[in-house]
Amino acid sequence: MASLAKAIDAAVAKNKSKRLAAVINLIGEPTDEYVAKAKAFAKKHNLKNVVVTVTADADKFNVNDEAEVTVMNYLRKRVKFNYAVGSEGLTKKDIEAIVAGIDEIL
Repeated sequence: MASLAKAIDAAVAKNKSKRLAAVINLIGEPTDEYVAKAKAFAKKHNLKNVVVTVTADADKFNVNDEAEVTVMNYLRKRVKFNYAVGSEGLTKKDIEAIVAGIDEIL
């Protein structure tokens, strides 16, 4: 997950002039402990251009319950790219595909 977050952070930095923004939503109850872990993750990995937050509203985002990681890229409030990673975990190939998906909204 850290590699993906860093890659997205770098993509946002590279595309600031195009007003690219990113939010990483960690799904779960936003308890003080979980929110603190999210903040610690962002700090530990030196994320400067990505907001890391916790949300209990997974249903609102229409994510696959069996996915470990789901990435959605939006343009004008419409999903333009959706990528889900199953229980096998996030691979370098997945990260490359997700970062390439950013081009679909630029």
